[in-house]
Amino acid sequence: MATRKPPPEPTFEERLEALGQVVHDLEGEELSLEASIERYREGVAHLEACRSLLDGAEQRLVELVQEGDGEAVERPLKVTDRGLERDAPPED
Repeated sequence: MATRKPPPEPTFEERLEALGQVVHDLEGEELSLEASIERYREGVAHLEACRSLLDGAEQRLVELVQEGDGEAVERPLKVTDRGLERDAPPED
């Protein structure tokens, strides 16, 4: 008997698109309260997955920079409502 492979994990882009659809659905008036709560829960799961994928990508970039010139990125990226941004530089 052949074993089935689990479906591949959604990509960042697929998760982001799904999150956008959740927001669209929640902004509409078609969902009941219970359905809205379930869609909200799904949206939170997509958001957490997106953040996790971005954290992993940032870690890979830090590793690449360290391999390239031996220096780490001093100001890591963070996710904001405007996209990816760098933290403010450290004050001396």
